[in-house]
Amino acid sequence: MDGLIFPEGLTDVKPIREIIYDHVRQAILDGLIKPGQRLVERDIAAKFNASRTPVREALRKLETEGFIEYLPRKGVIVRGFNIEEIEEIYNIRKSLECLAIRSAIHKITSEQINDLQAIVEQLEQVENGSAVQTTYTGLHEFDDVLVNTANMPLLKNFLYILKESLQRYRKINLSSLPRRQSAVREHKEILQAVIDRDVERAEKLVCQHIEHSRNELMKKVVLSEEFSSPLE
Repeated sequence: MDGLIFPEGLTDVKPIREIIYDHVRQAILDGLIKPGQRLVERDIAAKFNASRTPVREALRKLETEGFIEYLPRKGVIVRGFNIEEIEEIYNIRKSLECLAIRSAIHKITSEQINDLQAIVEQLEQVENGSAVQTTYTGLHEFDDVLVNTANMPLLKNFLYILKESLQRYRKINLSSLPRRQSAVREHKEILQAVIDRDVERAEKLVCQHIEHSRNELMKKVVLSEEFSSPLE
């Protein structure tokens, strides 16, 4: 539980169960709490100076979102990574993001293109994409501009939900410097296709970017003991 830091003063803003939920969830997303690691109610309660009731409520919410699971004789465990689930999520992502960029190219304005250029330039200046959180945030901002430009509210909502499932996976990928650098290059190529109003090329580049992301993640899941599911 060393990745959990109690944020003083926040209890005046939101219920303790929400604070616990937010911090445990973020620690899982950031890799501070690893797949297969056991979460002990009394330890979390002590860390947050809380009773076990809000801890249980926070853990139930994390369970419904797929971050943790209850196993017989083991207790609460952070879920490992499922290859079939990864394939499904990335296939859905590819379909939705390709649909978004097709719509966005027809509607994008010069101002929005300038916003995309500013994001890419900032990413390139951050040690060539070497800072994990900055790169992660910048890529999200780039995607958000395109999704907002597409002006498809239902699609935007679906992608928002999907991003929740993708957070752990994307942060694992972006922990690798070569992948961060290639992701920035891929977004720069997508930007050029948008500027050229080349729908087919833009869609192809988006598909390639998502496939590269999935392939890199699959290598880590399959080959690295750290990211392999320890639950079997």
